[in-house]
Amino acid sequence: MRPHHALAAFTLAGASFSGCTPLVEIDAPDIEVTQPNLQFPAAPAGATSGTTVKGSFVLRNARLGASSSPDAGSYKKIKRLDLTRLVFKTNTGVVDFAFLDHLTVEATNAACYSAPTADRPVVQILDYEVSHQPEIGAELPIPLSPPVDMLPLWGRTSLCVTVEATGNPPKVDWSIDVVFSLSIKINQ
Repeated sequence: MRPHHALAAFTLAGASFSGCTPLVEIDAPDIEVTQPNLQFPAAPAGATSGTTVKGSFVLRNARLGASSSPDAGSYKKIKRLDLTRLVFKTNTGVVDFAFLDHLTVEATNAACYSAPTADRPVVQILDYEVSHQPEIGAELPIPLSPPVDMLPLWGRTSLCVTVEATGNPPKVDWSIDVVFSLSIKINQ
């Protein structure tokens, strides 16, 4: 054990034995959570440019480290839960994102089929106009600046995330993987 690590361990142990509860702060600036295989339907027959298709999925907060039955105090310990970047990766039915003109992503703590209400807010994560440049390939990384605050949605055990793709989508069913980069700060 290194000397400064040994001192920290003895200090923590001493605080625990003396009845003090140590304050632990976790600051994780770059955690990635991947939603694999987000399904989209084939564009309708006769669809032209400007067609929108939608895919939705449920993201369980437990995948982000939340308890499956959290109490109100648990949420107060989370000081920051920001979404800092999205990366879209082709999976099946598409080889690149050249067909896209516009991409939006929203999240709500309501069921995917429910309409949003005052106690079920919708957070706009992304409203992105795609620039058609030669480098649009099998991955589409999009930094979110400023980061999107996800704390308003954290009070439920799951989130419904909806991705809308507008452009000239494939005439076959297709899927993508979505990687969320999160910045989290928790006081325990």
